[in-house]
Amino acid sequence: MRKKIVFAVVLFLIFFSFILSSVQAKGKIALMYAFDQEGALLRSKLSLEDSVFVKGRVFWTGKLEGKDVMIVNSGMGMTNAAMTTQLLIDKYNPEGIIFTGICGGIDSSNHIGDIVIPDSWATHDYGYYGKDGFIPDSVYVALPGQTKEAGVLFFEVDKALLEKGKLAGQNLKLKPVGERMPQVRIGGKGVSGNSFIDQKEKKNYLKDKFDAQIVDMESAAVVQVADVNGIPVLVVRSCSDLAGGSGSATASDELKGFFKVAADNSASFVLELIKHLK
Repeated sequence: MRKKIVFAVVLFLIFFSFILSSVQAKGKIALMYAFDQEGALLRSKLSLEDSVFVKGRVFWTGKLEGKDVMIVNSGMGMTNAAMTTQLLIDKYNPEGIIFTGICGGIDSSNHIGDIVIPDSWATHDYGYYGKDGFIPDSVYVALPGQTKEAGVLFFEVDKALLEKGKLAGQNLKLKPVGERMPQVRIGGKGVSGNSFIDQKEKKNYLKDKFDAQIVDMESAAVVQVADVNGIPVLVVRSCSDLAGGSGSATASDELKGFFKVAADNSASFVLELIKHLK
């Protein structure tokens, strides 16, 4: 009998700690990134209150620009991004998610250092390979309010956060790249996949097939998981390279030279965006 009571008490404490952690995070905005350097500026300005290690990820909580936030490194790639996003939602149920970091520029209007905030995201390497080559396909999910799965090619970011992004970009000072001052572009389509794009032909394909503005390796997964769970989400990216299509350098070389300025520009935009959130 005594063992049963002890066991019941232990179960209650585990359940209570889980509920408490969820309540403590309710109302917080979650900030995610894939590389340590992408989150370095955000973490340096965070007034840290607590940190929790969960399944290989550290969740930092505290205040940023006077707002309650949570910061977590998702890890690189679609699977890590999806896993961390679902873990974040299951354990902490945040008010919203903002993903920040670098990307490859696809559209010719986007230059290194520019901030690009698409309104929708697709997985560019999800589809069918047949005799005619690769055909992109929709991902079948049940979105909030739906009782059956339906195919979705482009998952949408939160419209209210997108509008806040427009306000944040009006007076933002970004780090220059050479003599050029980076620009902020909001809207259009983004694509993600489990490959780093460093080829002009692939870049042109992504533009022709998806009308993509930018490409990365995480965002479509984050937006899909957030949409399915009914959590508002926005992706803020800064071009660190031109996906192998600049003609003067490979994307790998550009990434080495412009990673930090692109990462800091994206994080700076997020800091400004947070000021406009309630």
